[in-house]
Amino acid sequence: MQVNRYITGILLLAGLGACKKQKADYRYVEPDQPQVLTGSTVRLQNLGRAGTELVINGDTLTSMIPPSLEGLYLADNTRPTAYFTNGRLGSSYTIPQRFIGADGTARLTIGSLGNAQPEPLLYTKSFTIKEDVSHPTDYYNVLFGDATVDIMSTDSLFTLQRSISPPNNPQHFKVRLLNLSSSPAKGNVQGNMSLVFADGTTVSSTTSNIAPGKASEYVEVPYGAYQFKVQDAAGHIVPAVPTGFDESKTINVNNGNMSITTAASAVPIEPGFTCAPLHTFQPGGVYTILVSVNGSFNYYPSGSNVSSPTVFNAFRIITDITEPLNVTYGHVQAVNALPNSQLNVSIDGAVISNSSLEYTKASAYQTLITGKHTLKVQDVKSNTMVDTSFQLTGSDNYSIWVFPGAGGKAVVKMVANNLSGKFYYNENNAGDDGTYDQYTTAMPFWIRFLNLSTDVPEVTFTQANGQPFLGVTNRVSTLPASQHLAQGAVVNIDPYVMLSPSYGASQILAYASRPNVTPGNWLQAVPALKGTDFIARPALYPGQQPQFETGVYTVALVGSLKDQSAKMIIIKHNQ
Repeated sequence: MQVNRYITGILLLAGLGACKKQKADYRYVEPDQPQVLTGSTVRLQNLGRAGTELVINGDTLTSMIPPSLEGLYLADNTRPTAYFTNGRLGSSYTIPQRFIGADGTARLTIGSLGNAQPEPLLYTKSFTIKEDVSHPTDYYNVLFGDATVDIMSTDSLFTLQRSISPPNNPQHFKVRLLNLSSSPAKGNVQGNMSLVFADGTTVSSTTSNIAPGKASEYVEVPYGAYQFKVQDAAGHIVPAVPTGFDESKTINVNNGNMSITTAASAVPIEPGFTCAPLHTFQPGGVYTILVSVNGSFNYYPSGSNVSSPTVFNAFRIITDITEPLNVTYGHVQAVNALPNSQLNVSIDGAVISNSSLEYTKASAYQTLITGKHTLKVQDVKSNTMVDTSFQLTGSDNYSIWVFPGAGGKAVVKMVANNLSGKFYYNENNAGDDGTYDQYTTAMPFWIRFLNLSTDVPEVTFTQANGQPFLGVTNRVSTLPASQHLAQGAVVNIDPYVMLSPSYGASQILAYASRPNVTPGNWLQAVPALKGTDFIARPALYPGQQPQFETGVYTVALVGSLKDQSAKMIIIKHNQ
């Protein structure tokens, strides 16, 4: 075959040489196109040693091109292959059916290439997989051992069946906890593990106290945006695998908390919590939350502001089936911002709170099928205050704010919440389609501000000492979301103040502003909000409390200055 290709190449070159009309220096290389492959029911979860190359049954699927060291940087000289667009084995790979033999088995070898290191592969590991189509299976190759020392060359293979059947309730998703953590471990974050919500409350007894090397059964949970955490038996919170922003990679090895420093200071700054990504778990989805040692972390040695690599028990979210697109369901909740009231809010005739909704409180989220719905707001005497309708499309998330309009009459506004962590920012306002201006943060600390007061025509919200919010970076201005907010107005373009998940906000103040006057007069009668006011459940932190908690929030000014009832309230939209 190689001889035939060589001869063919010579003939082609000869033909080009005979052609009189040529374009000088014109070259075109047709890249390898990924093959359309049928996947088997076996997946490789490649989370152990640095396995970037894959060989199955003697066939090489990756580029096998070693990286080269360019100065102080390792340049990856890989190329696409028919199986991998970037030429390297990633963290999860479905074995193509073509490699499964008649006996249902295939022989895999994983390894990596060192700097300018030709074959053979380094750190190789070979094993046989077996497909059972009635029991889809994952092979987890994870670091496993004494996590207080460097275990980067030590790993173990765990075989685990996974579910691909959807939840019984189509509005729910399924999730389980897989504990492949190592022990002893740094920070003593080790042993039995439990899955908890963002505030530390238990998801289910089924996903609690899972021993190392074991997996829980799946449990069903209503779909939505969750910031799940994992907690060991001693109450330590397990950090998530680094999520893309630099601050999440560096931790305090004594507790797993995020740790940051600056060039001007060798003393690390710690917000006081671990990294935990916000993820929308789709209706019909099936997920595994895995705890295992991860080597992607850095830490600051004592007295240094230069980080060094380390390993730590950490968790990650794995989708057991391709996440379905939610075009069927939406979420709504009601928020009572009408002073001196108790409300009954019903949708399509069904009350959406278990009891009358108290002033400044929010109901739990309700799942609705897409389409047109009727909304009715009544007082405790069943007097109708609002009777209207609204449209809901798939994946919508709305808060129905009830607040006083002109003359104190109750009005409602449907305010959309963005729980995706995705946002658009066009620095130059070029007016293009935004293809290259889409950003994602896995751990948002976003605040939407509302002015729902009865007697403050315009409000500007600031940080301490009247300083404006600048957002997650100085490049992203969030001033329209926090300045000159008229009563009942809702900002729909760049609606959030996007705070850094590392620094947060120590204080939030309200000012009575006017057009062209910023921030205006400080509303001293309105109590300032502190960062710790954003902590949903302080009992989660039995030691020192963090400075704040990340999430997606609405902060609304409600009440009246005249009767000194004006205050800012916080509504958290993720769990």
